Amino acid sequence: MTTLWIELACPEHGFERFKVKIIRKYNIKPDQITPKFRTRPKYELSSLIVGRNVQYNQLTDYLIRYFNETGLMERVLNIRLQL
Repeated sequence: MTTLWIELACPEHGFERFKVKIIRKYNIKPDQITPKFRTRPKYELSSLIVGRNVQYNQLTDYLIRYFNETGLMERVLNIRLQL
């Protein structure tokens, strides 16, 4: 399992880092990306369930689109892949 580390500029703490787990599944469509959300303490992205043919650049494009929709893209400093 791999992890994407996202670093944000936080107005309260100055810097915030969290991880999004990448779970590769073989029983879904090969190019599918499905988000999985936390329910507690707040509703935010926990992991991404991906098909076997999804590349790293497709994951980063998906996350950039997600952060644009939620309004957090201007606070994103870095997105790194940890194997």
